[in-house]
Amino acid sequence: MKKTKLFLHIGHGKTGTSAIQSSLAIASDDLNKQGISYPIDPSLRDRASRLEITSGNWQPNPEASLSDQLIAIGESNHDQSKTILSSESLFWLVPELIQNKSNWEKYIDLHIILAVREIEEMLSSEYQQRVKRHGDSMPLEQFIRARHFISSHHEKAAEIISLMSQANISNTIINYSQHKRDISKLIFKLIGAEKLYPEDQVSEAIINRSLSGKELEILIIINALYYNKYPWISTRISDALIKSQPKIEAKQCKINKQQLEKIYEKNDSFLKIINASLDPNEQLTSIATLKEPKSQLINPEQAHRIRQEEAISLQLIGDELLQAFTHESKRKLSNETVDAIIALSQSGKVSKVTEVELLDVAKENRPQGQKLAKLLERAKAQLASGKP
Repeated sequence: MKKTKLFLHIGHGKTGTSAIQSSLAIASDDLNKQGISYPIDPSLRDRASRLEITSGNWQPNPEASLSDQLIAIGESNHDQSKTILSSESLFWLVPELIQNKSNWEKYIDLHIILAVREIEEMLSSEYQQRVKRHGDSMPLEQFIRARHFISSHHEKAAEIISLMSQANISNTIINYSQHKRDISKLIFKLIGAEKLYPEDQVSEAIINRSLSGKELEILIIINALYYNKYPWISTRISDALIKSQPKIEAKQCKINKQQLEKIYEKNDSFLKIINASLDPNEQLTSIATLKEPKSQLINPEQAHRIRQEEAISLQLIGDELLQAFTHESKRKLSNETVDAIIALSQSGKVSKVTEVELLDVAKENRPQGQKLAKLLERAKAQLASGKP
C-alpha cells in the first residue's frame, strides 16, 4: 500500500493560523485539481473563505486517537492525493502522535509544519486572547506571574521539535515574527502549490487582530465589572471591535524589564532548542541576544490617527454594551410569564397596539415560537389595516 503524503499544520496559536486556513479554504477546489486535498465541511469552507475566524479543517475526536484518525485518512485516500490538515488543537496532541509512530508509519508519509513566535509577542498575544475570549481582568504582570514566567507554547514547541528530531520526522519550522505577511504563501510553496495561493483575496486581509491599547484597557475594566454576571461580554465586544474595525493598529503589551529578563531566563532552554532548528538569520531572541528596547516616538499624524481610532472604538464599545444589556433584560422572563403575556394579548381586554407590544415582548423571549410568530404577524397586519 502506497503511503499518503500528509502535511500537518499544527499552529501554534497566534501565528496566523486563521489566515492560513482561509487561504487553504479559498483555494481548496484548485488544490484538489492538482492532487492536494484540503478536506473541509462546505459550511466551514464558506465561513473561512469569507475570512471569518475558524478552527481549521480538523476537529478532535475523543473516541479515536490521532494516530487512528490519520490511518483512516490514509486508508480512504484512494486517489493517492496529498492531504493537508490544519488545526491549532494538533499542537497539543502531536507529541503523543510522534511517540506512536510505529502505529502509522506504514500508512502515512508525515511532514509537520510548526510556526513559532518571539516570546514577548507571544505572551502579549496570549494575554490579549485571555482578555478577549475568557473574561480575564488581571494585569499583565499578574498574568505572567501566574504562569511562573513560563511560555507554555515555547515549552511545548521545544518538546515537539526534540521529539521530531529523535523520531526522524520530516518538518518545517517557521519564525512567524519574521513572516507575518507571507506565512500563508510559504506554506503553499511548501506543499507544492505556490501558484495556487489566492493572493488577491487574502493579501491585505486581517482576520483576527489584537486589540489597541485603549480597547484592551477598557475591555479589562468591563470584564472586571460585568464578566461574572455576563460571561459572554468579552467575546461579544471584542468580536464587534474586530469585525467593525479590522485594521486598527494593535498594541503589543509592554513587559517591564525585570519581568522580561526573568522570562528569558526561565525559557532559555526552550529557546535554545527552537533556535537550533531555525536558520541563523531567523532565530528568536534569547537571553544571549536580548537588547534594550528602543523608545519609539509618535509623530503628530500618528497621534491624530490613534485619537480617531480610540474615539471610534469607544463609540462601538458603548453601542455594543447598550445593545447587549438591553437584549439581556428582555430575555429574563420565565416561560410561565411569557405564557401569561400571550394569554393577556389574546384575551380581548387590550387594544390592538398593546397586543402587538405584548407579543413583541413574548417573541423576544421565545424567538423560535412559530405559533407566536403567526400571532404577532396577524396582530401587526390588523393594526396596520385599522381593524379593532
